[in-house]
Amino acid sequence: MAETSEFFALLAAIGGRAALFAAGGNLARKAVNEIVRAQLVADGTDLEALRAIRAVLGPAAFAEALDGVPAPKTKALLARIDPHAPALAQPGDRVKALLALADASRDPSAPVAKPAKKASSRKAPAAAPAAPATAPAAPAAEVAPDGKPAPRKRKITGRTALRVSEER
Repeated sequence: MAETSEFFALLAAIGGRAALFAAGGNLARKAVNEIVRAQLVADGTDLEALRAIRAVLGPAAFAEALDGVPAPKTKALLARIDPHAPALAQPGDRVKALLALADASRDPSAPVAKPAKKASSRKAPAAAPAAPATAPAAPAAEVAPDGKPAPRKRKITGRTALRVSEER
């Protein structure tokens, strides 16, 4: 019994004569679940493998085996099989999603379309050379209704603002 495949042949032989091993029925169920769980959490398990495992076991036995997979492992399995699926917070929701993927009632999610890139916010370089340097024109002074130039507005902060508000 040097090779692992011999053990699977022995399991097949025991399964063929299940009546002879009736006392080990519960142990056989546990062994099957452990074998299936080990394969489900293995790195090479993809959607085709998930569906093939379900086809071999049947829906009830597959659901029982999948239900025993630890929550972090179901999260990793779902992320590997359906990388574009929205993140599911509850472990039960992840198991339901995996069951739906396994029975082909749901296909993996399509990648989310990325929004189009916005136009560059940089300004284009000036095309024409700058005009000769002359004194900049003074901005037009605002004129008060009485004809006098309006006083410049400035921001008042600190003690000055307190004093101004007390004067009003």
